[in-house]
Amino acid sequence: REGEQEDKKEKQSSNLLKVNHIPFFWHVPRTGGTTLSALLARCHGLVQATSSFSSPRLFARGNDAALASRFRDPTLYTVQTGGEQYVNVDLDSLEGVQRAVGGKLIGKDLADVVAVPDVRLGSLLFGGNKGQIQGTEGGSGDEARGPANEKEYKGVLFAMFRHPIDRAVSWFYHKQTVKDSVHYDPSLEIYSLTDWINSPSYVTDYMVRTLVGKIDSWSMRRPDDAASPGPGYGSFRPPVPLTQNDLDVAKEILRRKCVVGLLEEKGETMSRFERFFGWNADVRRASLTLLEGEGAAEAAQAERLKGAGDEECEDRLLHWDWANKNRAYPELEREGDHAVAYNLLESKNRYDIELYMYARQLFEEQFIQLGFDDNAVDGKLDAVTTLP
Repeated sequence: REGEQEDKKEKQSSNLLKVNHIPFFWHVPRTGGTTLSALLARCHGLVQATSSFSSPRLFARGNDAALASRFRDPTLYTVQTGGEQYVNVDLDSLEGVQRAVGGKLIGKDLADVVAVPDVRLGSLLFGGNKGQIQGTEGGSGDEARGPANEKEYKGVLFAMFRHPIDRAVSWFYHKQTVKDSVHYDPSLEIYSLTDWINSPSYVTDYMVRTLVGKIDSWSMRRPDDAASPGPGYGSFRPPVPLTQNDLDVAKEILRRKCVVGLLEEKGETMSRFERFFGWNADVRRASLTLLEGEGAAEAAQAERLKGAGDEECEDRLLHWDWANKNRAYPELEREGDHAVAYNLLESKNRYDIELYMYARQLFEEQFIQLGFDDNAVDGKLDAVTTLP
């Protein structure tokens, strides 16, 4: 009987749903997401499924007819541009997400990282993504089908945060002056910062709205859209009012689902992301050695780091070549020449400011909660609830 019970336990264990966790990055504009995307591509060799809002290379694909055509192909696969690897999807719109779902982006294990500007829209990628693990030895793999080999995919949310007032100022001057950016809006050239904040296109409490689904699609559309009558993205519709409950929901999403990073702590943040998701070269090499042997591990590590070249890759991006860093724009203060703009931004982002302060608190708490204090990150994934 004891043997029967062991066999029963083993059978039950083999019938458990196998879960594959996918790093799922929420890119809040002007929080360092573009640099993070470049770092993951160049220094870690990761394949990304992302959007034009996160990757300048994807945004610039219109200059390459052959590359652009691949992003219209109904079949999804990896493409290379500028030495970086991407899946041929653009997740900046509902249409782009639907194309990715139709092409089974998640179920085919095409991407190491998924990055989106809209969390709720991006979470559609994980709805109903269950696949079958194919046989690895002999046969056609038919024997591997069935409930015992079912595989489910879960997104693990991570994001970087920045003080909403600093972020808004940076975003305005970036959109106004950086002509090769996806965010560039020529209509803003005649606007002051205060004009933009008071314009109907300014999105109040952007982060909370995105998390709770109260941000209209016009706010994410490109400024060259023909429907756009003025500054910002797309045509204007009155914003849906936010409530204290919306803020509470947004906080709970971060608490339960998000690995938090801070722009002002970008070095520590990147270190945490690497350790949590196993992007550290030594972690990856050790895991692969156990699975496929020393030779395979060495070859994979060399291939992934090809182009990165040396240990200075990440340091260069984080501290020397930080994308769009330190552009000339005034620092706002509550009193002084820019007091009007500061107070306007504060009043229009009161929920976002509170959410940001809560994110800072979580950043401190996760140091222990997720095991960053004792190098015991392995096995801490259950501390973060996965998507959807």
